[in-house]
Parts: sequence; C-alpha cells; structure tokens
Amino acid sequence: MLNILPLILIILPILSQIILGTFSIYKPTSFKFSIISWINFILQIILSFVAFNIADYNLAKLYEPNPVRCGMPLVGMAVACFFFLFILILVIVIQFLAKRWAKKKV
Repeated sequence: MLNILPLILIILPILSQIILGTFSIYKPTSFKFSIISWINFILQIILSFVAFNIADYNLAKLYEPNPVRCGMPLVGMAVACFFFLFILILVIVIQFLAKRWAKKKV
C-alpha cells in the first residue's frame, strides 16, 4: 500500500478541484470557487511533501542494509509533484474561465 500511496496523495487535490470546482461553478450558493481553489492549492503543496517523505521512507526500507542508495526515484517523485502542481493550476484557470463565461452568458 505504501508504494501507491504517494501517487494517490499527489493526485487527490486535482480530483478534488475537478469535482468541487465544477460543483461550485454550477451551484454557486453551496461553495465559493476561490476558497476551494486555495484549499486545493495548499493541500497540493502539503501532500507533495508528505508523498515525498513516504517515497523516501519506502526507498530507505528497500535498501535497508546498505546506507548508499540511488536518489533518482526521489528526483522523479519531485518532478511528478511539480507536474501535478502545474496541472492543478491549469485546471483552476480553466474552471475560472468557464465560470466567467457562464456568468457572461447569463
């Protein structure tokens, strides 16, 4: 379970933004779009650190008897965290533009 957990943690804010952001666009009385976006942005940063630490722990347990290990999987994890942060920002911008377009249409 710890092998897939870092990936789940860094994808979770994106899924939350897609679901709750779309819900706030079409039913604006329930949630505010800006609060959902900020919460998911901060959650993405926090969960990226948690996912990185879990991946580091998994790698340390894999090479437990040897103190020297390759750090390339951790570089891949860090790049994945930045990539998913970029995807989250892109989703927020697209949803914001869709919200403005829906307001202009009405």
